[in-house]
Amino acid sequence: MKDVDVRDTRNFALIGHSHDGKTSLGEAILLSAGATQSLGKLEDGSSNLSLLPEEKERLTTMTSSVYAFDADGKHVTLVDTPGDPNFQPDAHIALGALDSAILVVSAEDGAKVGTERMWTQARNHSLAVLAFVNGMDKERADFLAAVDSLRKLEANPIPLALPIGAGENFKGVVDLLNMRARTAAGDAEIPADMADEATAARQHLIEAVAECDDDLLEKYLEEGELSPEEIRSGLVAGVRESKLVPVLCGVANTGLGADLLLEFALELFPSPQDRPAWAARAADGDAESELTADPNGPFAAVVFKTIIDRFAGKLSVFRVISGTATGDSSVQNATTGSKERFGKLFVLRGAEHVDVPEAGPGDIVAVAKLKDAHTGNVLIPEKGGPRVAELAIPEGVLSYAIEAKARGDEEKVFSSLARLVEEDPTLGLGREASTGEFLLTGMGELHIRTTIQKLRRLFELEVDLSTPKVPYRETVTRKAENVEGKLKKQTGGKGMFGVCYLTVEPLPRGTGFEFVDEIVGGSIPRGLIPAVEKGIREALDRGPQAGFPVVDVRVRCIDGKHHAVDSNEMAFKLAASFGFKAAVEQARPTILEPIMNVEVSAPEQYVGDIMGDLSSRRGRVQASEARGSGHRIQAQVPMAEMLEYASSLTSITAGQGAFHMGFSHYEEVPSQIQEKIVAEAQASRTETS
Repeated sequence: MKDVDVRDTRNFALIGHSHDGKTSLGEAILLSAGATQSLGKLEDGSSNLSLLPEEKERLTTMTSSVYAFDADGKHVTLVDTPGDPNFQPDAHIALGALDSAILVVSAEDGAKVGTERMWTQARNHSLAVLAFVNGMDKERADFLAAVDSLRKLEANPIPLALPIGAGENFKGVVDLLNMRARTAAGDAEIPADMADEATAARQHLIEAVAECDDDLLEKYLEEGELSPEEIRSGLVAGVRESKLVPVLCGVANTGLGADLLLEFALELFPSPQDRPAWAARAADGDAESELTADPNGPFAAVVFKTIIDRFAGKLSVFRVISGTATGDSSVQNATTGSKERFGKLFVLRGAEHVDVPEAGPGDIVAVAKLKDAHTGNVLIPEKGGPRVAELAIPEGVLSYAIEAKARGDEEKVFSSLARLVEEDPTLGLGREASTGEFLLTGMGELHIRTTIQKLRRLFELEVDLSTPKVPYRETVTRKAENVEGKLKKQTGGKGMFGVCYLTVEPLPRGTGFEFVDEIVGGSIPRGLIPAVEKGIREALDRGPQAGFPVVDVRVRCIDGKHHAVDSNEMAFKLAASFGFKAAVEQARPTILEPIMNVEVSAPEQYVGDIMGDLSSRRGRVQASEARGSGHRIQAQVPMAEMLEYASSLTSITAGQGAFHMGFSHYEEVPSQIQEKIVAEAQASRTETS
């Protein structure tokens, strides 16, 4: 930012499990910094961070929101992220562009599955982390138990503050670094009945700091004490090197404890120059290098959010890594290779956009109407330069078939959905060729239904959602030899004649299709062999059992007959199609179903029910292991059994479970299920004929 030294720039995310108070804490931080004049609340629609109508309706954060402000001489960007599994991947993307994070933990329940998931993401990105135990005024609040739950995540938590009371008796916090109390009335002496506890906790803090540095540890062991300056410098190093996670506490809904949290965040979190350098490579090659936060260095930025406005168009939000961004300058999109030109730059303050002349390393700014920029893309100088890696975009796990409700709206529906997909890259829109359905893919049922709600609100379009058809395949299980395919047609003039003899045999799963020309002696003219292959390929699209595509077969054309006058390409294409269908029917055809790799994360107490449910879905558990406070189960399950799994998992785990799913392979369907699939396919054909 203009006139702001890079060392005075900070950016951090609020992360954690859904409904643990991230947005409320963000509002409290903004009020404490003087960035807002009142405490915004999601419940009454006054939130500065949750702006979407869908968020206000469901009282949950669905997309990361950005708020820039100044505090204590520093320029700060706060990013409030979603905690719901349906929307949490948006947080995963944002963390790839930031330097630090505040992990919000429930005072009643400690670290949950969502807490662990976001902690893991913060570790993966080497972010500096502070933890805030929220809800100390709750009936079951237990600060030490919450800290211990973080220890189970291997987070190395160390209290930096202690609560004064708990539940209805919560009065404030003790600052262990400065040994002062913070209450609603302001600074105060530490309560006498907490003096010994505070002294012991401070000693534990000093020991933890000393263990992060060999020199400090040596001095502490020799002298039994460290100076205040050494404690602070050691604490800063421990946080920035990810060796410590200082833990504070308070009540986000009232703001109590938020001021101390902000003070420590500004002091302990790294500036862009203090964080590790960004790995980079030359734009036109693989030469490795590093990018540091140099305002005068080569420009580099990463787009981590896209906002689609019905009237203003597209807004690209990016973090500057190196160099300086200015309005009316030209850059290159290193991901797509296209050239872009910046218009005005502005910082986001919730719904407010404030023009700024320039932005330097660590700053997060937005620019409108970049024609070819998408979330995850990397921006570099127009003439090229070092580029960092693109941000990883999580893939969707659940699909619904989608259809315009009103005839004639198809084009508008899919063009409007394409805009929403551009805004939210964890959505996917595509067509399944084998079923003919258009599929909308997302992170869960709520994610998809919220997207449909936005489609209705922004573009006044209605659609129908339905469970998608399973993309089954057909194949053969044995060889069928020398099967005749014949077309003989005489209508009084020039006729149609073609005969080919085919051998069909199975190939290993996943191989696809192979055509082998074994014609010798001219039984089929060379110029007509391509027509034979074309006829077979067209017949592959609709298998004889249930009409699904045929895969993993080798077809050998071994002989044939032709007529000098009546044989032509069409005759041999049809003859080959007839012969292929007949051969497949003789080769003991079977139906294949897609098998999915499924990974389920949930608290330990639900593991037995989850594994039992997966087994009932014909699933095979591959692995099961404890991860922090939760458990992770890996299994392979038929896609047909997973179409409505999201709601089942929510029911089993009381909303605390999450899953990811990806295609693994095709496998033969059990015979009793095949019979049902074939019967349904035949009934469908009868209805449409």
